[in-house]
Amino acid sequence: MNKKLNLLIIIFLLLGPILDVTSFLGLPFSILVRSIFLIGIILYLLWYKKSLKLLIPLLAFGLVNLLYQYLYLKSGMVTSISASLKFLYLPVSILFFNAYQVDTNKDKLLLTVLITYLSIYLLSYVFKIGADAYLPTDGKSGFKGLFSSINEFSAIIVGLLPISLTYLKKKEKCLLFIFVLLASIGSSLLIGTKVLMGGILFTVFYLLYQERDKLFFKKSKKGKIMIIGILIISIICGSVLFTKTRTYQNMVIQNSFFKVDKILSLDFVNKVIYNDRLSFLSDNYQYFKSQNIIKILFGIGLTDNKVKMVEIDIFDIIFRYGVIGFITFIIPIISSIKWKNIRKVDRISLLLFLIISLTSGHVLIYPAVSIYIAFIQKKEIEVGDKFENRNRNYSL
Repeated sequence: MNKKLNLLIIIFLLLGPILDVTSFLGLPFSILVRSIFLIGIILYLLWYKKSLKLLIPLLAFGLVNLLYQYLYLKSGMVTSISASLKFLYLPVSILFFNAYQVDTNKDKLLLTVLITYLSIYLLSYVFKIGADAYLPTDGKSGFKGLFSSINEFSAIIVGLLPISLTYLKKKEKCLLFIFVLLASIGSSLLIGTKVLMGGILFTVFYLLYQERDKLFFKKSKKGKIMIIGILIISIICGSVLFTKTRTYQNMVIQNSFFKVDKILSLDFVNKVIYNDRLSFLSDNYQYFKSQNIIKILFGIGLTDNKVKMVEIDIFDIIFRYGVIGFITFIIPIISSIKWKNIRKVDRISLLLFLIISLTSGHVLIYPAVSIYIAFIQKKEIEVGDKFENRNRNYSL
C-alpha cells in the first residue's frame, strides 16, 4: 500500500506541467486528476485519523461553502464544487504532506518539474505552438505557450528556481545549472511579466549572497575593488538591457494607458507595478462591506462579476469566501507549517510564493501552484541525502 501510494504521489507531482497543458487544450484531465488527488488525501487523513482537529473544520466549511454557493448564490453545481476544491487544496495538502512521509529526493523531483515546465514552454515557442499572453488591443507583447495562465506558470518557475539551482550547485552540475538559469531567463524575456523577471533576479542575488565570503570578503583589496567595479558595470549594463525587454516595454505601455505622471508615487505603484489591483481592492472592500451579514461571513462567491477579483490572494479569500472562510483557511496553514524545521532555501521559495500571492495572486487558492507549496514545506527535509527507506526503488 505504502509503495503504491508513494509512487502515485510522485507521479502526480511530476504530472503538474502536463496537466496544465491539457487545461490549455480545453481537456478536463487537469480538474479531474487534481480533484481525485484531493479526495484521496482527504480519505487518507480521515482513515488514519491524522490532524482531525484541523481537517474537520476545513471539510465542514468546504461542504457548507459548496451548498452556500449552489443554493444561495445560484452559482451552478460545477462552479460550486470547483470553488470548494480550490479552498481546500492548500491547507489539506499541507496537512497530508506533514502526515505522510514521501520517500523521494525532494530537490530532484522539483528540479524535474521545473525543467519540464521550462522545456514545454520553450519548445512551444520554437515550434510556434500556443498563444500570446495578451490581446492585440492590449498593446502589450508576451507569449504564454501551452499554459493557460502566465501568472501560475511564473509563480511555479519562481518558487521552484531557488531550490533547483541550489541543488545543482551542491551537486556541481554546472551545465544543467547554466541550462536551467538561461532557460528561466529566456522564458522571462518571452513572457514579459514583472513577476518572473523579478523572481529570477531575486534568486540570482540570493545565490550570490550565499557565496559572499568566497566571492568578496575573502578576496584581497585589489580583488574587492575589481569585484565592485564588475558589479557597477553589470548594474549599468543590466539597466540598459532591461529597457530592451518585453517586461519594460509592457510597463511603459501600462504607464501610458493609465497616464501616470510621477514614477515615485502610489499611483505608479498601483497602476504600473500592481496593474491597478489596489483600485480593485478598494472596489471589492466597498462592495463587500455593503453586503448582508451572510455574505460577509461566507463571501460573495467566485462568480460575482459585479466587482473584479483583486488578484491578491489573501483579499480574494476574504471577499470571496468570507470572514469565516478566511479564518478556516488560514488557521491550519499557520498551525501546520513549522518554520524552524524548514531549510533556508525552502524558506526562500516559500517567501517568494508568498510575495507573489501578495502582488499578482494566483497562488494560494490555485491547485497547480499550491500543491508545490505544500510539498516544499513538508518536514522530511533531508529525504534525498539522509533518509533511507526500503521503498527507494520508487524514488526519483
